[in-house]
Amino acid sequence: MIVSVTTVCAQDSTAVKKEKKWTLNGYVKDVQSVFFADIEKDWLINNLIHNRINFKGYISNSITTAIEVRNRFFYGDFVKYIPGYSGMVNVDDGILKATENLLSEKSYILNFSLDRAWIDYSKEKYQVIAGRQRINWGQTFVWNPNDIFNTYSYFDFDYEEKPGSDAVRIQYYPSATSRAEIAVKANGDEKITAAGLFRFNRWNYDFQFICGMLNETDYVAGAGWSGQIAKGGFRGEASYFHPKNKFEDTTGIVVASAGYDYMFKNSLFLQCEFLFNSNGEKDNNFDISKFYFRTMTPKNLSFTRFSMFSSLTYPFSPLVKASFAAMYNPENNSFFVIPSVDVSLKENLDLSFISQVFYSDRTTEGNKGVFVFARLKWSF
Repeated sequence: MIVSVTTVCAQDSTAVKKEKKWTLNGYVKDVQSVFFADIEKDWLINNLIHNRINFKGYISNSITTAIEVRNRFFYGDFVKYIPGYSGMVNVDDGILKATENLLSEKSYILNFSLDRAWIDYSKEKYQVIAGRQRINWGQTFVWNPNDIFNTYSYFDFDYEEKPGSDAVRIQYYPSATSRAEIAVKANGDEKITAAGLFRFNRWNYDFQFICGMLNETDYVAGAGWSGQIAKGGFRGEASYFHPKNKFEDTTGIVVASAGYDYMFKNSLFLQCEFLFNSNGEKDNNFDISKFYFRTMTPKNLSFTRFSMFSSLTYPFSPLVKASFAAMYNPENNSFFVIPSVDVSLKENLDLSFISQVFYSDRTTEGNKGVFVFARLKWSF
């Protein structure tokens, strides 16, 4: 028996993977949240039970398929008192509506979403993926002007996988350091986003260029890079959007981000990022709801023209990590402070505490607020 076990453990990992025809994993989370604009006044208390199941099948050496679903059960004050909340959690931008509120009552919502369903064919230098998938062309951390297929919000911290697209993606690898690809996506309004990307390496930097059309309304061209300066990561990206029906005028939008990150010898990790959005308003009234309940596109990554971000992350031990992030919008004098602590309780069981503090000196309603989250996550 001992010899048999030793032999299995000594097998080549590639051979073991070939023998395994499928994998199944996922997690279950419980997220308790509290919101208040004034700590001495009303609090809104909500709870989310979030389950994810990931299935992947290895049909052959060239063909892989995957199906991934998320089930979320919301209950509490958010469901009761935020108008239209059930519609906000039932959003699906795909051409196939694969998200549905299975139950929706005054105090609770049970939501099902199929956010990945794809088949992957790979042969030599080619790869074709068709179905609901994540197409990530972004280079920076917080804001991604090049990520034209599935824009996401930095504040949605509980959706690590990020949204997917109903798309076909064809990739070609001319060399070990270069890639060319074409992707076509259809959204829920049956509008097409289609673009090409070419990525290559020069001078120890990865460069990329993109060109295409966004939702049949805007031509888009962009570029990005990632490399190192002074032993730290230096990356950025920019996109230009021009209305299709106003091709001859100058109504285009420029969105650009650049960031730098550095790991100190004591494992303290620093990140900084800057965003410019020519479509942003010079004097925008701040409203918390805009950051949580708006439809994200690569053209509206911010409401103001300039935004700045910085974060520090430090592992106090192998089991405890703390982070402090801040974001500032100088044109409406609003800022966000996001402290968090992650604790590994045991293998596959993690506890997190996250807070998001919003404030602006504008006197409009919704100019300030505090979210506090406690999340327990079990992975399997």
